[in-house]
Amino acid sequence: MEELLKKVERISEVLLRPSLEKNPLGDYMPEKQAKEVLSKQSTWFWNKRKSGELVGRKAGNQWYYRISDIQKFIENGEKSTL
Repeated sequence: MEELLKKVERISEVLLRPSLEKNPLGDYMPEKQAKEVLSKQSTWFWNKRKSGELVGRKAGNQWYYRISDIQKFIENGEKSTL
């Protein structure tokens, strides 16, 4: 239970950080940050984009996702497969 609370706090910190600071990405977070929040790998994001479950934007060689979309995965209880 304590471990779960720590993860929730960490997720909240990451998701609230853009609202506390000026976020040059607006409503988007880079895949690197989303991977950290969801404890997922790049392949998981690729599969979600391919299936249409997650919409991403690519700038250069980096993918970006809407913060609200990442929050939906958290709210739906998306579990790590690792």
